[in-house]
Amino acid sequence: MNDDDQSIGRIAVPCGRLSCKEPVIQELGRGRRKEYCSDTCRRAADRDYKRAKGYVEFYADYLTRSQHEVAAYGRKAEAGALTPEHLAALETTARVAFARAEALAEVGVAPERAAAELSALVAAVRPLLSGGVGFTSRSA
Repeated sequence: MNDDDQSIGRIAVPCGRLSCKEPVIQELGRGRRKEYCSDTCRRAADRDYKRAKGYVEFYADYLTRSQHEVAAYGRKAEAGALTPEHLAALETTARVAFARAEALAEVGVAPERAAAELSALVAAVRPLLSGGVGFTSRSA
């Protein structure tokens, strides 16, 4: 193998445009990776991205206006329904608890500490799995 040949092989990956199923042959080794099978797909993917981004912006604005309209009627959210903010807070708490439990599982710690972290993990994940509705654990 001489110094000019930096390729160590080839792989086929799917085209970066979601609607295209053509493979993109890439050289392994140094250099920029190809994302699209052709310039046509690259341009189409850019148009698709801009269109999808426009839809997201439109519907996010529509959601905000609808939420303001509901608030204008002075009604509270339905009982048990999670707001996006509450769901994000629950997810953050669950991720932290999971990371702590995962670290303890890798290191191996005293059973008392592991039990406490597992209890915290269960408490953090329970609202996500039950949809925020009061969920009680089963007693043995």
